[in-house]
Parts: sequence; structure tokens; C-alpha cells
Amino acid sequence: MRNSRSFQSLASLALVAFFICGQQAAAQEKYRPHVNIVVARQKHAASNAARLGSTLPANLYALLGAFTQTYPIIGANADGTDIWPCTGNSTSTGPDPDCPTIGDPAMIFPSNATVIGNPAFVWQLNNTSGSGNGYGCNALTNGTGHLGIPYFPCGQVETWYEDDTNDTTDEILYSMTVTQGSRTVADSGVVDIGPNTSGGLTPPSDVLIYDPINLGYGPGDGPLTGPNNGNCTPNYNYPLTSPANPGEEYLVAAGKTCVQPLAGTATITVTTALGAPVYTQVMGIACTFNGVASPCYTVKWIKKYELSQKWNIWLE
Repeated sequence: MRNSRSFQSLASLALVAFFICGQQAAAQEKYRPHVNIVVARQKHAASNAARLGSTLPANLYALLGAFTQTYPIIGANADGTDIWPCTGNSTSTGPDPDCPTIGDPAMIFPSNATVIGNPAFVWQLNNTSGSGNGYGCNALTNGTGHLGIPYFPCGQVETWYEDDTNDTTDEILYSMTVTQGSRTVADSGVVDIGPNTSGGLTPPSDVLIYDPINLGYGPGDGPLTGPNNGNCTPNYNYPLTSPANPGEEYLVAAGKTCVQPLAGTATITVTTALGAPVYTQVMGIACTFNGVASPCYTVKWIKKYELSQKWNIWLE
């Protein structure tokens, strides 16, 4: 699925017992955020300029949120990317080679359409042949987690929003949690995807952020190795080596401890924000504990726009 690469792929320092240091350093080397972004231009929408002169407040506006079926074969495209999402006629040179046509007789896949997996409310915890991609939503069952190579998602968290901010200077911030009451079974941390290139487009853009995930933790990655174990993701490309965006996504861990998912309701919460980074230089163990040379830089963001999307699924 080439469009996530062409449009832009994305993705609480806790000083705990010393033996965890090695585990976290290894996790940072092996784990990459799974968060990706696709920008889908609106074909006949009014221009940003026209909207700025209207009564519509500048903001991020929620469109859709769902947990959707992931692809039957991971990395099935010739370039090693996944089959979907795939947006028609979406590259600068014409149709996306991963989904160039649709229909019978075939026509160019139009730019105002996207291939995605089907959404569902009920999800299986155990590996179940014929259900989705066959992988259950229990990482301990299928041996995945941030130490799991390859990573086996059971579904994709997908959120759509319309960007009517006209803001191209701030950075896109993404965070996702899956909880069952006070229990956390997945937490993405805060993923800084990078500058908001979709903010100044004319017509305004619809933005899809998708995150293939599993729940809980895999073998050898249980709560005793937390925080930031299993599908509670560790730092990635963080702390920073300079007070600037590194030019690729980085992830600030939330410091949560993931436990096994249980049968019943689970709540997915996704927060998307635009914010300006504020960097602070730190030294010593705050850097070296995370495998980064001292001095290094931590970051907080001054958020200008923020959108929360929340819904339930059922695990059985």
C-alpha cells in the first residue's frame, strides 16, 4: 500500500529498577510505531480561503472511527507494504499502483474513494481461522507485542477527520488507548507524526490515521516487565538528540503497564492534536537510560487543536 509512504508514514520517563534498562533498550531497537497517515483530498469541497471567510471555526472535525479488519496477508504488496488502506488516483504521478483501477469494465480508481477493511464490533480473543486475518486479539495467544517479530495485528484502529485548521506550522500528535475499566490492554504513547502538511490544502483534506494493533502482551513481555510492556509501547527515537523534529516519527511512551485482555467490552480512545513542541535539555541517566547520548532533549507540546474519538468493541 504505497500511499502511506508517499503521503507520509508515520508511530514520562520512568526511572525503574536497573534490570529493566536492558529490556527497554532492546525494545527501542526492535519496535517501530505502526501509526500511518493518509491524506485524501476532497474533490469538490469549498476552498480553505472561502471557509476562512465563513462562520466555520478553524478546527479538526471528526468523521469516522472504527476498529476494522486487517489484511489477510501482512506486507502482501510487491513493495512489502500492506493491501489497505489504499486511496485511488492518489500519487503525484497518477493512480496508486497498489489499487489503480476499480469496476467492470475497469476504470481509474477515483481520488475520492479509499479501500479499507470492514469494521466490526465483535472480535475474537483466540486465533480463529476464517475470522478476520485469523489472529486473535490476545497477543499472548499469537506471540506478538513490541518484542514480537513479526508483529501480528488483529485489527486496525482507523480514525478519519477533516482538517479545516489551515495550520501548517504545528505537528500532528496521535495517541491511542484500549482499556477495560481501569485495565490497559494497549497504549500507543504520544506519536509525533511530524509537521501538519494537510493543514493548508485546497480543497481541505480528509485525513485517515490507521494503527494496526493487537492487545495485551506477548510471551516474556508481561506486566512484571512494565511499564511500557507488550502493546503499551516504549519510547522510539526518544529522547531526542537535538531540539528539533528528527525528520521521522518519534514516540513518547505513556508509562502504562499492559495486562491481558478479557472477554467483554473494551473502549478505544484516540486523541489527535496539532501542537508546537517545546524542548528541554536534560543530561545523564535521563538520556543514557534510553540508549541516547547525553545531553539529550525531552519535549512537551503547546496544543492548538485537539480532537477525541471514542467507541466500544466487544471481545469474546
